[in-house]
Amino acid sequence: MPKKKLEETSPINIPSPMEETKPTKGTKQSIDETRPNKVRGVVKPSSNVSLVSAETTQTSENENEPQPIMKPKRAKWIWLGILTILLLSAIGSGIGYLLGMQARQAAETEQRLTLANKQYALAIIDQEAGNYNSAKQRYEYILQIYPDYPNIDQKLVEIGVLIAQSQGSMQVTTPQPTVQAVITPVPTRDTKSTSVLLKQAQDQYKAGDWTGLYNTVLALRDIDPTYEPVKVDGLYYAALRNHGIAEIQAGNLESGLYAFALAEDIAPIDVDAESYRSWARMYLAAGSYWSVNWQMAVDQFATLYGMVPQLMDSSGITVTQRYAKALDGYGDFLQQTFDWCGAVTQYEKSQSIYSYSSVAAKLPQAREYCAHPPATPTPTLDPNAPTPTPEG
Repeated sequence: MPKKKLEETSPINIPSPMEETKPTKGTKQSIDETRPNKVRGVVKPSSNVSLVSAETTQTSENENEPQPIMKPKRAKWIWLGILTILLLSAIGSGIGYLLGMQARQAAETEQRLTLANKQYALAIIDQEAGNYNSAKQRYEYILQIYPDYPNIDQKLVEIGVLIAQSQGSMQVTTPQPTVQAVITPVPTRDTKSTSVLLKQAQDQYKAGDWTGLYNTVLALRDIDPTYEPVKVDGLYYAALRNHGIAEIQAGNLESGLYAFALAEDIAPIDVDAESYRSWARMYLAAGSYWSVNWQMAVDQFATLYGMVPQLMDSSGITVTQRYAKALDGYGDFLQQTFDWCGAVTQYEKSQSIYSYSSVAAKLPQAREYCAHPPATPTPTLDPNAPTPTPEG
């Protein structure tokens, strides 16, 4: 009984203010429910809890407010892109203009060359027929419209010598070239067949059909000089190189030399092509002394005879025949100077190289004169000639 009384009269524990904020097991859930979702961690006094809750609520509201979007400053890049596009467009236009100019120039050159080739062929015919003045006019016209035509200067000198011989004068002049504009405008080309021609040219190259390749590439370049330039230039070089050799083998020396000149504008020619070019030049150089200086003609054809005796010119006359005929002409010249034995030597050598009936007919008489020289004729004085005045 006394014990029970003591329990009833025991003092009640009143928590201190600091202790009131400490949660008990029974109040933990209610405190957590009133706390903001983002506030976790150490529990502070109740007054501070409400302050933190207010700040957290304010922060949440600020976070929910739309923030201004910072746009990058890209204006200068946009303008730079526009300027780049304009610059590229200008460059493309310039390149297109240059290509168009090159195409027109190439077409004009082709027209000049075609006309020059026709005139050259006619000039050769006139020259062989003895129409020297007509041939000279054609050569001069070629020099005007195509100054770089192969050996045109040499041909003018040659025809000048022939004219001088026929007129009894040795004055030879070479006119200066005057470039004239092509009269015919370049027509608009149809480029639908360019791919077909390129395929055809490639097949001809593989088959070694150089003449066909040359004609196909010329047709392709005539339609569109700017079509597949790398491939077409390679095929064009091969066509020119092999066409030049074929032309020289066929006796068309000038045409072959011109093909080599065009090929060399693309790439250097090889050793074999250079040999053909050298032989053609030697033949033409030796021919320039024909009927003018027989001794020089003999010397130069003798050198060529040791290398390519079957090389011929457009007339079909080979080096062998030219050499034998030059020896014949030199023999005639020696007889005119009363060198009978020297003439015999030239005639005999000519007959050993190539048999000409005219040389065989002259040889016995030359041998007779060599063994028994005739009396040297006394020059006849012209009675109308002025009497020389003795110098005092």
